[in-house]
Amino acid sequence: MKPMYRKFFVPLVALCFPAAVLAGPSGTLVIAENLSPENLDPANSQNSTVDQLMLGLYDTLVQFSAGETTVSPRLATDWSASADGLAHTFNLRKGVTFHDGSALTADDVCFTFDRNQAAGANALTDAGPYASCNIVGDHTVQLNLSAPFGPFVSALGRVYIVNKDLVEPHMGDNHARSWLSVNEAGSGPYVLKSYKPDDTISMTAYADYWGGWDGNHVAEVVFRVVPEASTQAALLKAGEVHIAPDLTIDEKISFQGKDGYITDIGAAATPLYFMINVQAGGPLSDRLFRKAIIMAVDIKALCDAVLQGFCAYPEGPMPSNWPGHVGGIYPAFDLDGAKKIIDDNGWAGTEVNLTFLPEEEIQQRASEMWQANLAKIGVKLNATGDTWPALYAAAQSLDSAPDVGGSSAFPPFPDPHGILYGLLHSSKMGINGGTNFSQYSNPEVDDRLDRAASSADQAERMKLYGEVQEIVGNDYVHVLVAQPASVVTLSDKVVGYKYNVAHHQTFNFMDIGLK
Repeated sequence: MKPMYRKFFVPLVALCFPAAVLAGPSGTLVIAENLSPENLDPANSQNSTVDQLMLGLYDTLVQFSAGETTVSPRLATDWSASADGLAHTFNLRKGVTFHDGSALTADDVCFTFDRNQAAGANALTDAGPYASCNIVGDHTVQLNLSAPFGPFVSALGRVYIVNKDLVEPHMGDNHARSWLSVNEAGSGPYVLKSYKPDDTISMTAYADYWGGWDGNHVAEVVFRVVPEASTQAALLKAGEVHIAPDLTIDEKISFQGKDGYITDIGAAATPLYFMINVQAGGPLSDRLFRKAIIMAVDIKALCDAVLQGFCAYPEGPMPSNWPGHVGGIYPAFDLDGAKKIIDDNGWAGTEVNLTFLPEEEIQQRASEMWQANLAKIGVKLNATGDTWPALYAAAQSLDSAPDVGGSSAFPPFPDPHGILYGLLHSSKMGINGGTNFSQYSNPEVDDRLDRAASSADQAERMKLYGEVQEIVGNDYVHVLVAQPASVVTLSDKVVGYKYNVAHHQTFNFMDIGLK
């Protein structure tokens, strides 16, 4: 049993620390959210609607501060790795308490990692070949891997540490997934006050948070579930919410430059891909045909006309603001050149089926623009909107997989592995249950991705990822259609907000205050 600094326990959902007893935090920050989080389990932190709550309720060993692409300490004050890359030792911060007052120790860290492994948590899956955790001391842990994994520490930014004493009694019920879906067991700066799915979620400041409350911080955070973008805009105008992150492009532009509002533009890394199924048969199996249809994608026009300039011009498979990005990979927009390839090879009249996700405005608009351009070179694009679960399920069989699948990537951490492995490795093909909807299998690419993942030498890793981008660019298996910026509209009463590339569509609550 861990030592207790306060001898009480109440249901976590009911915990509340009024602003009056806190030295620093004041005011209530209200954020509109178009989706209700599926649950409160930190094992599901790869879902951004869950992750945004976890950032307030829990702590991680390391963190990506807003605006940064390298990790910094959080619960871990420092760390080191063995020469073979199989053992990573973390020294923990002392004096950290969970919301029930008990001390956070190495036992909680090991329990968290083992629980995530047993539960098949996606947060731990992205952290590579985790094998086991050893308690070295009350405030030292050793995380062991079955194979070296270069970006291991970076991948820990979404592994949220839970209170073993609270969670362990519920492990018999599907590894505590049911209990944690509606309760919290964290040490973060905020405590869960109420959780009303499809309505509101509120959190209040934890008085004894180890990070302290000096500076401008809010005493309470409230999420209002507001699915309609127009309603979010109306609530922002009425002063009923401070942040409206899900407005349409036109609505965001309408607020830009107006008194009383801030339009924050962040360099996001959530690229939209059109992934071409190289195993679809017919002309799609020919790299020249794939090159021709890629040449009909007008990336600049899409960025300027549809995204209104809230974007970057992607030149390769990775976001241009990430380490390891290689530009000049895709062929230039050239309808005449594309039409010549189509005509010379007798491919005029070919039909291609595209499935896109209509809830993402950019996917629908990009599909329409590509459809019009392909018609000019003699290719008919049949574009159909569907849901992500339906697209994912269809991609698991070549009989049902679309010729082209539109999908936006939400990488779990800012490292080339976070995008390229899931996009291109053969083990991640759709037919293998992955997100490589191109059904692309290339031993040369697999080899380089595997070697890069297992290397601790950053220079070697970046070289290998560069080679992967060159190879894939020459195979024409997909095109990065757009790299939208993160555009968030806020009341000018909000101070301290900054986009976090490692936690897209979330908010670093400790950074935010009200004036």
